Amino acid sequence: MIKKAMRTLFWGYLFIFFRVQIGIDWLADPIGYILIASACFKLSESYPVAKKAGIWATIGIFISLPGVFVNLSESQVGLWELYAYGLLVLKTIVAYYLFTALISIVKTFDNTSLLNRTNTVFKFHIGTHLAVLALGSFSMNVNGDYWVTATIFLGLLLIVMDIAFLLLVGAVRRTAPLRPVFLAET
Repeated sequence: MIKKAMRTLFWGYLFIFFRVQIGIDWLADPIGYILIASACFKLSESYPVAKKAGIWATIGIFISLPGVFVNLSESQVGLWELYAYGLLVLKTIVAYYLFTALISIVKTFDNTSLLNRTNTVFKFHIGTHLAVLALGSFSMNVNGDYWVTATIFLGLLLIVMDIAFLLLVGAVRRTAPLRPVFLAET
Protein backbone atom coordinates (compact mmCIF):
# COMPACT_ATOMS: atom_id res chain seq x y z
CA MET A 1 0.00 0.00 0.00
CA ILE A 2 2.73 2.47 0.97
CA LYS A 3 4.88 1.66 -2.06
CA LYS A 4 2.01 2.24 -4.49
CA ALA A 5 0.95 5.46 -2.74
CA MET A 6 4.55 6.74 -2.77
CA ARG A 7 4.82 6.02 -6.51
CA THR A 8 1.58 7.93 -7.13
CA LEU A 9 2.81 10.77 -4.89
CA PHE A 10 6.11 10.87 -6.79
CA TRP A 11 4.39 11.19 -10.17
CA GLY A 12 1.95 13.77 -8.83
CA TYR A 13 4.70 16.01 -7.49
CA LEU A 14 6.65 15.54 -10.72
CA PHE A 15 3.65 16.89 -12.66
CA ILE A 16 3.58 19.95 -10.40
CA PHE A 17 7.34 20.41 -10.57
CA PHE A 18 7.73 20.37 -14.37
CA ARG A 19 6.01 22.64 -16.87
CA VAL A 20 5.99 21.64 -20.53
CA GLN A 21 4.27 24.61 -22.14
CA ILE A 22 3.48 24.17 -25.84
CA GLY A 23 0.21 25.99 -26.22
CA ILE A 24 -1.02 24.42 -23.00
CA ASP A 25 0.79 22.86 -20.04
CA TRP A 26 1.18 19.21 -21.06
CA LEU A 27 2.17 18.16 -17.55
CA ALA A 28 -0.80 19.90 -16.01
CA ASP A 29 -0.75 20.79 -12.32
CA PRO A 30 -4.36 19.60 -11.77
CA ILE A 31 -3.32 16.08 -12.82
CA GLY A 32 -0.45 16.27 -10.33
CA TYR A 33 -2.78 17.40 -7.57
CA ILE A 34 -5.23 14.58 -8.43
CA LEU A 35 -2.41 12.05 -8.10
CA ILE A 36 -1.22 13.59 -4.81
CA ALA A 37 -4.76 13.66 -3.39
CA SER A 38 -5.29 10.04 -4.45
CA ALA A 39 -2.05 8.95 -2.76
CA CYS A 40 -2.79 10.93 0.40
CA PHE A 41 -6.31 9.60 0.80
CA LYS A 42 -4.95 6.08 0.29
CA LEU A 43 -2.31 6.72 2.98
CA SER A 44 -4.82 8.34 5.34
CA GLU A 45 -6.32 4.92 6.08
CA SER A 46 -3.15 4.05 8.02
CA TYR A 47 -1.74 7.55 8.59
CA PRO A 48 -4.54 10.05 9.38
CA VAL A 49 -2.15 13.02 9.11
CA ALA A 50 -2.01 12.44 5.33
CA LYS A 51 -5.66 13.48 5.04
CA LYS A 52 -4.76 17.19 5.42
CA ALA A 53 -2.36 16.95 2.48
CA GLY A 54 -5.11 15.25 0.49
CA ILE A 55 -7.56 18.03 1.29
CA TRP A 56 -5.09 20.74 0.23
CA ALA A 57 -4.23 18.78 -2.92
CA THR A 58 -7.95 18.59 -3.72
CA ILE A 59 -8.17 22.36 -3.37
CA GLY A 60 -5.12 22.57 -5.65
CA ILE A 61 -6.94 20.66 -8.39
CA PHE A 62 -9.43 23.48 -8.82
CA ILE A 63 -7.13 26.42 -8.11
CA SER A 64 -4.52 25.26 -10.64
CA LEU A 65 -6.96 24.71 -13.54
CA PRO A 66 -6.44 28.15 -15.18
CA GLY A 67 -2.67 27.59 -15.13
CA VAL A 68 -3.05 24.81 -17.70
CA PHE A 69 -4.02 27.30 -20.42
CA VAL A 70 -1.81 30.26 -19.46
CA ASN A 71 1.98 30.28 -19.70
CA LEU A 72 2.83 31.39 -16.17
CA SER A 73 6.59 31.23 -16.75
CA GLU A 74 6.46 34.25 -19.07
CA SER A 75 7.05 37.60 -17.47
CA GLN A 76 3.56 38.90 -16.82
CA VAL A 77 2.24 41.74 -14.78
CA GLY A 78 -1.04 41.98 -12.96
CA LEU A 79 -3.40 39.26 -11.89
CA TRP A 80 -1.54 36.38 -13.58
CA GLU A 81 1.60 37.25 -11.63
CA LEU A 82 -0.45 37.25 -8.43
CA TYR A 83 -2.04 33.94 -9.48
CA ALA A 84 1.41 32.37 -10.06
CA TYR A 85 2.47 33.62 -6.62
CA GLY A 86 -0.68 32.06 -5.13
CA LEU A 87 0.17 28.75 -6.79
CA LEU A 88 3.57 28.83 -5.08
CA VAL A 89 1.84 29.45 -1.75
CA LEU A 90 -0.46 26.49 -2.43
CA LYS A 91 2.49 24.28 -3.40
CA THR A 92 4.24 25.25 -0.15
CA ILE A 93 1.18 24.37 1.93
CA VAL A 94 0.76 21.02 0.18
CA ALA A 95 4.49 20.30 0.60
CA TYR A 96 4.28 21.11 4.32
CA TYR A 97 1.46 18.64 4.88
CA LEU A 98 3.16 16.05 2.66
CA PHE A 99 6.25 16.33 4.82
CA THR A 100 4.23 15.89 8.02
CA ALA A 101 2.73 12.75 6.49
CA LEU A 102 6.15 11.49 5.37
CA ILE A 103 7.62 12.06 8.83
CA SER A 104 4.71 10.14 10.35
CA ILE A 105 5.24 7.29 7.88
CA VAL A 106 9.01 7.13 8.30
CA LYS A 107 8.69 7.02 12.10
CA THR A 108 7.00 3.62 11.73
CA PHE A 109 9.94 2.21 9.72
CA ASP A 110 12.41 2.29 12.61
CA ASN A 111 15.02 3.80 10.30
CA THR A 112 16.69 6.75 12.03
CA SER A 113 18.85 7.76 9.06
CA LEU A 114 15.78 8.06 6.80
CA LEU A 115 13.94 9.97 9.54
CA ASN A 116 16.87 12.38 9.92
CA ARG A 117 17.03 12.80 6.14
CA THR A 118 13.29 13.49 6.01
CA ASN A 119 13.55 16.11 8.76
CA THR A 120 16.55 17.78 7.09
CA VAL A 121 14.93 17.93 3.65
CA PHE A 122 11.73 19.20 5.31
CA LYS A 123 13.53 22.11 6.99
CA PHE A 124 15.46 23.13 3.88
CA HIS A 125 12.53 22.61 1.49
CA ILE A 126 10.01 24.63 3.47
CA GLY A 127 12.65 27.23 4.39
CA THR A 128 13.56 27.71 0.74
CA HIS A 129 9.92 28.04 -0.29
CA LEU A 130 9.29 30.60 2.46
CA ALA A 131 12.42 32.53 1.44
CA VAL A 132 11.23 32.65 -2.17
CA LEU A 133 7.81 33.85 -1.04
CA ALA A 134 9.39 36.51 1.19
CA LEU A 135 11.72 37.64 -1.59
CA GLY A 136 8.77 37.90 -3.96
CA SER A 137 7.00 40.14 -1.48
CA PHE A 138 9.90 42.56 -1.10
CA SER A 139 11.65 42.47 -4.47
CA MET A 140 8.91 44.29 -6.36
CA ASN A 141 9.49 47.36 -4.20
CA VAL A 142 13.29 47.43 -4.31
CA ASN A 143 15.65 48.29 -7.14
CA GLY A 144 19.13 46.87 -7.60
CA ASP A 145 21.10 44.00 -8.99
CA TYR A 146 21.41 42.26 -5.64
CA TRP A 147 17.75 41.31 -5.74
CA VAL A 148 18.17 39.76 -9.19
CA THR A 149 21.10 37.70 -7.90
CA ALA A 150 19.09 36.60 -4.85
CA THR A 151 16.13 35.70 -7.06
CA ILE A 152 18.29 33.55 -9.35
CA PHE A 153 20.03 31.90 -6.39
CA LEU A 154 16.77 31.09 -4.60
CA GLY A 155 15.18 29.92 -7.87
CA LEU A 156 17.98 27.43 -8.39
CA LEU A 157 17.81 26.37 -4.74
CA LEU A 158 14.06 25.85 -5.14
CA ILE A 159 14.71 23.47 -8.04
CA VAL A 160 17.29 21.58 -5.99
CA MET A 161 14.87 21.27 -3.06
CA ASP A 162 12.06 19.98 -5.29
CA ILE A 163 14.44 17.35 -6.69
CA ALA A 164 15.51 16.47 -3.13
CA PHE A 165 11.84 15.99 -2.23
CA LEU A 166 11.31 13.67 -5.20
CA LEU A 167 14.41 11.68 -4.24
CA LEU A 168 13.14 11.47 -0.65
CA VAL A 169 9.78 10.11 -1.80
CA GLY A 170 11.67 7.50 -3.85
CA ALA A 171 13.76 6.56 -0.80
CA VAL A 172 10.66 6.19 1.36
CA ARG A 173 9.06 4.00 -1.32
CA ARG A 174 12.13 1.76 -1.52
CA THR A 175 12.43 1.49 2.27
CA ALA A 176 8.73 0.91 2.96
CA PRO A 177 7.78 -2.54 4.20
CA LEU A 178 5.02 -4.36 2.38
CA ARG A 179 2.79 -3.79 5.40
CA PRO A 180 3.08 -0.98 7.96
CA VAL A 181 4.83 -2.02 11.18
CA PHE A 182 1.71 -1.59 13.31
CA LEU A 183 -0.29 -3.87 10.97
CA ALA A 184 2.42 -6.52 10.56
CA GLU A 185 1.72 -8.06 13.97
CA THR A 186 -1.90 -8.93 13.15
